[in-house]
Amino acid sequence: LRRAGLVCSAKAKRLRAEGLGAQLHGADEEVVNWFLRRWPDIRASDALEVCATEYACQGLELDLVGLAWGGDFVRAGDRWQARRLSGARWNVVGQAETRRHLRNTYRVLLTRARYETLILVPRGDPQDETRPPAEAEALAEYLLACGVPLLGNDEAAGAKAEARLL
Repeated sequence: LRRAGLVCSAKAKRLRAEGLGAQLHGADEEVVNWFLRRWPDIRASDALEVCATEYACQGLELDLVGLAWGGDFVRAGDRWQARRLSGARWNVVGQAETRRHLRNTYRVLLTRARYETLILVPRGDPQDETRPPAEAEALAEYLLACGVPLLGNDEAAGAKAEARLL
């Protein structure tokens, strides 16, 4: 039986608007339960209720990983932009070391799966300045251009995917 679980950046604070606010942060009993328990135990990664952050999952793997991409690392034109949520707005990270740390966070998260990684790029909300749809679309388009396939895209039927699930 393969193991599945959700992961996200510890700095991806606006994922809570998508129902992904519960996070595992460090090496404690909750993390042990998340990795070792099996569904129907609600503490297990298979329950898909809690995202493990880079701190909880570094050095550990699951068979299938759902990566919830946060607004802390987005595309800005032709480059990556690291950001930190301060109050109700994102601030661009200026320190090079902090930018490298955030880039490494997503490298860690993208390499936690043995077999498959599914990337969720939330659509955003035009009413929420911390989740602009244009940023989500730019990220999704970039990932598609890199060869990440779009799930749920039924070209034969001419259907347009509502959610940007990659």
